[in-house]
Amino acid sequence: MDAVTVSDEQLLEACLAGDREAFARIVERHQSAVAAVAYGVTGDLDLSEDVAQEAFVVAWQRLADLRDRLKLRAWLCGIAR
Repeated sequence: MDAVTVSDEQLLEACLAGDREAFARIVERHQSAVAAVAYGVTGDLDLSEDVAQEAFVVAWQRLADLRDRLKLRAWLCGIAR
């Protein structure tokens, strides 16, 4: 998969099939937004990085729970929040 042209939905399908590399691409794509939300909540840069990392761990574990695949970024940010 070409990292630039592949959609979040395609990456999610690959993740649900167990592709960890696809999840790494999701993390790369949405890390800034998730970290920004975490910083907004914590006000602490180091803590926000920890929160963002934990949010992605939770997301990996609960990926099958995502109902609207078009709202991946919002779902990830909600986990961080």
